[in-house]
Amino acid sequence: MSKQNSIVGAISIILGVSIITLSRNMNMFDESGMPGDRFWPYCLAWIFIGLGLLQWIDAYKKRATSDIAVDLASPPVRKVYLVTGIMAVYAVALCYAGFIASSLILIPTIMRIMGEKRPIFICITSALMVACIYVAFTTVFNSPLPESIFSE
Repeated sequence: MSKQNSIVGAISIILGVSIITLSRNMNMFDESGMPGDRFWPYCLAWIFIGLGLLQWIDAYKKRATSDIAVDLASPPVRKVYLVTGIMAVYAVALCYAGFIASSLILIPTIMRIMGEKRPIFICITSALMVACIYVAFTTVFNSPLPESIFSE
């Protein structure tokens, strides 16, 4: 298992360095002092690098222990595969349906997969989450969210 952890750590570090490299021509802050195009990718890149280093340290500390077999077909792992597929569909749906419609479908779906069974709670939570994200990005961050291509 420590070999796989080392590989995941390396991929995380490579991804972080790639983000920093690819965003080097963007502005960190705009002329009014607000975070620019590079700010959030840059923060995310350092998080990837830090987590990759922590993964390496953890793999190094546990290298003396025996490897534990991992069942990649267990129900929890299959649930992760399902959620990953749903997130890929969500990423495509953002382009076509926009943020609000896509998120109002994604959030209840993920909540149901994670075991929430109360429909009223799912509806209220979904609506509040989408509303909070929308207000935060449009008002606080002054950043538009994806809109439907059909509304243009």
